[in-house]
Order: sequence, then C-alpha cells, then structure tokens
Amino acid sequence: MPSAGNRAVIAAAGSLKTQLIIEAALADQSQRVLITTYTQENLAQIRRRLAEIKGVIPAHITITTWFQFLIHQGARPFQSSVTNKIDHIRSLNFDGQRSRFARRDNPLNYYFDRNGDMYRDGVADFVCRADDASDNGVMRRMEGMYDHIYIDEFQDLVGYDLDFVDKLFASSIHVTVVGDPRQHTFATNNGPRNRQYRGAGIMNWLRHRQASCVLEMRSESWRCHQLICDWSDRLFPKMPTTKSRNVIETGHDGIFMIVAEDVPAYVAKYGPQVLRDRVTTSTLGMPALNIGVSKGSTYDRVLIFPTQPMLKYLKTADLSALKAPDRLYVAVTRARHSVAFVVKAGEADFKPTA
Repeated sequence: MPSAGNRAVIAAAGSLKTQLIIEAALADQSQRVLITTYTQENLAQIRRRLAEIKGVIPAHITITTWFQFLIHQGARPFQSSVTNKIDHIRSLNFDGQRSRFARRDNPLNYYFDRNGDMYRDGVADFVCRADDASDNGVMRRMEGMYDHIYIDEFQDLVGYDLDFVDKLFASSIHVTVVGDPRQHTFATNNGPRNRQYRGAGIMNWLRHRQASCVLEMRSESWRCHQLICDWSDRLFPKMPTTKSRNVIETGHDGIFMIVAEDVPAYVAKYGPQVLRDRVTTSTLGMPALNIGVSKGSTYDRVLIFPTQPMLKYLKTADLSALKAPDRLYVAVTRARHSVAFVVKAGEADFKPTA
C-alpha cells in the first residue's frame, strides 16, 4: 500500500532545503532513515552538517549516494533475477557508454562492461527490472530496511531513476524528495527515458503524481538579498517569485559589472568567491570554483567569469541566448549580498538589476 506520507518539496535557492532534511531525519530516532543524493559534494555537505549538530552520524541514519543506494540495496541482491548470475556486479562505470548495438534482452552485454561494472545509464533501469522480475522483491527488501527515505537534489534524477521513485512512492516507505528545477546542473543519466521531465519539466512529473505525494512549494530565500532574488527569478519566469528573508544592507548589494582591469582591486576590497563555468575558463590567475561544485554553498559575495551565452544574456536579457540558465541561476544564488560579472571594457554599462 502506498505511504500516505510521501512529500515533494520544491524550494528556491537559500530556502534551507537540505536543512529541512537534516532536521526531519534527526527528529525521531525510532525511524530508520536513509538520506541519499546524487553528487559526492552534496553528500559530503550533508555528512558535515549532521556531524556539526550531533558530533557523529546517528545510528538510525544511513547516508549514501544515489548510485551506491541503487547498486548495493537493489541491483546486487537481486541481480540473478535479471542476469541468472549471483556475483556478476562489480562496481559502477560512470563515464563509459554501452555499444549502440547492445540489446536489452542481452542484459550482460546491455547493462555491464567487460569488467562487470554497470553502465550509469542502466543502473535504475536494471533495478526496476529486477524488482519486476522478483515480484517486487527489491521494494519488499527496502520496506524492511527503511521507514523514511529522503532524496536531496531531486532535480538531478532523470530517466529510469524517476521510474524507480515511482516504485518508492507506491511502497509503504515514507518518501520525501527535495529539490529545485532551477538548479538542474547534473543528471543521473543521459538516456532518452522520461526526457520530457528533465530540468524544469520535473514540475510536470510531480503534478502528475499528486495522488502519490503532496507537493509543497517554498519561495523564501534566507540567503540572497532581494535584488539577487529578483534578478535570478527572471531566469525562470514560470516559477514562483522568491521573497528574500535576508534583511542585511551592506552598501554593496545586488548585481554588478566589473571590467577585467578592475578585478584585482575589487577582489582586494570585497573578497568574493570566484566562480567559473569550467576549469578551462580563464580567471586572471585567481583560484576559483566550478559553478557545479559550488551548488549548495553560500558566500557573502561572488565574482563570476561568465560564458559567452551568459554575456549575451547580460546584454540582451534574451533567455533564448542561454544554453544553461540553471548554471547561471546556481552561480548567482550562491551569494548573500552581491554578485559581480567580469566583462570587457565598454560593457560595464549593462544594467542587470534594472
């Protein structure tokens, strides 16, 4: 019987999404809790924040990455129902791709490389298939292990991973998924399954499941100044607008443009965290974080070295110029007080906060 306690929380940047999970997981020590998320970076943040509160990870809480969860608790125990072998699965092949000639009716060739590592795109598909082949054995096993499962950064789940969440929703386990479609900078796989629900499309997936879970929208940011909220909201006009709960005024608040020649003086005065799109992006020799790695972090101020599509958007406010509005949203909403974009001389008269 489906749990009556399933919940989907869609929340803006700075709305304490991860804190919601941590507080709920700590609230009842009689509950067997699993917290899972896609990236190692977010997993480390959850571990660190739990340890800061309790000193150790409480015994009733298990924390794992999404793929560790799928492989160790779903694929391995039930692999024989799909492969007719009991010890074939070794680990995860994260970057490799199966041959385009591989057929799903040949599971050893379709789901695995020659070393017995599972292709990333096939893990959730394999687990769903194993559950079907074992008369819901995967779900029955998980029901015996967990009372509540929390999935953080839910917007990263795509493809068959959403099919697996459907199975969790239909189980007796209480399931809480927490995320923000505007921060879809990663994806669990690149397959075509459920492609229409990637990124902002995850909202449609959730709306179609209101009989399975309660949908809750959170539109308050405890991190970002209202000027930053207003600017970032324009990247996703179909999403609810964000109300800032950051009432601090520093005298340098909002969105700014800085010409490259002025960057050293600006950094010396304000000490922003430098963000870049990727490691090959020039940051004038300054240490920087990739935007994707920064997700989940908070800084007083950030300095962004924008991509060409970002620069075009800064000039035109044309959303079609952006290839990845989610990455820009993540970068801007890391800041409490100010965001500065590095531009060329003559381009600093953009008015991004207008």
